[in-house]
Amino acid sequence: MKCKVNGKLLKEKIESVLLKGKWNNGGSSKNTILCPSVIISVQNENICKLSNGNPSTYVSNTLELIELEDCETGRVAVDSEILLKYLPKEDCIFQLKNNILQLLTNRKTVKVPILERHENNDSMLFVEKNLKLSRNINDEFSISSKTKLETKIKVSTDELINAFTDCEAVGNSVFKLDYNGDDLIISSSKNNENVSVNIDIAEAVGEKATMEFSCPFYKHLEGRLTILAFNDESPLAVVSGNYRLLRAPRVEN
Repeated sequence: MKCKVNGKLLKEKIESVLLKGKWNNGGSSKNTILCPSVIISVQNENICKLSNGNPSTYVSNTLELIELEDCETGRVAVDSEILLKYLPKEDCIFQLKNNILQLLTNRKTVKVPILERHENNDSMLFVEKNLKLSRNINDEFSISSKTKLETKIKVSTDELINAFTDCEAVGNSVFKLDYNGDDLIISSSKNNENVSVNIDIAEAVGEKATMEFSCPFYKHLEGRLTILAFNDESPLAVVSGNYRLLRAPRVEN
């Protein structure tokens, strides 16, 4: 594997798949990340894909590579905490040699170990094989050969972020999505407290549907418009620019 990237942009993309933020932790919320391991995949001379996941979540993002004559495809898993310590803000070259990932700039060379495999590699590969998403809500959205997400709603990303931010004030980081056929309502409740936000819909297809989840993905959205796809009590799929996420629903104990 060998590629040239902008270090500042790569850092932003890595942080987007770490999903750092507030997650539900019992009756409250906790600041944490999805998983510290991240997969970096150079798919061709133009695109690098970042991905992360666990048995309940899959997330990916991509960035454009800087032109490099001897670019090589490849896939490695790295400890993001180690890599982020050394990422420069300027352009840099990554290359894999003898199972060591080298980071090269005009003034320094950094060598960091790679992981034998991502700790949730099998579940991530399963999702990548089966997940089918699109920026067109009229296309099929599916998470397996047997499960399609029928309700798809396109909304303003800024409005979506503001709605989740308002709901997060409740303090348990559990959010409810409710599409009643006309409106999308995002809400969160704790004890006798409740915040409910009605979001304008740009486009929607599908039936009425409701589901709950906990995941701070909204802090990392990057498209002007975001698509939310789900069924009743089903996993939630999110498409925003190059950002893709699949999150299992919250199940009451």
